[in-house]
Amino acid sequence: MRKGPLLFAAILVLALGTALFWYRSRMAGTNRPEDGASPAAREIGGRIAPPFTLKDIDGNSVSSSRFAGKATVINFFATWCPPCREEIPGFVEVHERYRGRGLEVVGISLDTDTRGNLPRFIAENRIGYRILLGDIATTRAYGGVGAIPTTVFVGKDGVVAKVHIGYIDRNSFENEVKKIL
Repeated sequence: MRKGPLLFAAILVLALGTALFWYRSRMAGTNRPEDGASPAAREIGGRIAPPFTLKDIDGNSVSSSRFAGKATVINFFATWCPPCREEIPGFVEVHERYRGRGLEVVGISLDTDTRGNLPRFIAENRIGYRILLGDIATTRAYGGVGAIPTTVFVGKDGVVAKVHIGYIDRNSFENEVKKIL
């Protein structure tokens, strides 16, 4: 009997088992962000949401402490981003449906050269939730926000329940909102 093929098979099984264990341990838990999230974004899941103070489109300072005790969704977006534009009507609809139950939706615009377009963009999309002007410190605090849209779901306890990277359809968005209400 040849030991070479048996040894090779044993090493292959061990390698596959190790890879499976590593994969499952990385994906375990419901507070993990979607695939493709930066390592820093993975770190904020399950932790208290980082505080921020940002300007709104009228120049007023808005602190995240205003949302304490409320289920809050923070959406990092830009007006020029096609998937961001696609998901906003669903956000508007869900916000209208659940704001009476204490839901706060906060859009953080990462527009730079196109910030002047925000008032028109808000009006055209009938956005009734708060829009703030993002900065590098806030994106870093929320895991680096390596891709937009990035949506962060924060429970009433202030803990980040989920980070979703990329487009999220209305039904999935509403399901995540229900979990934090």
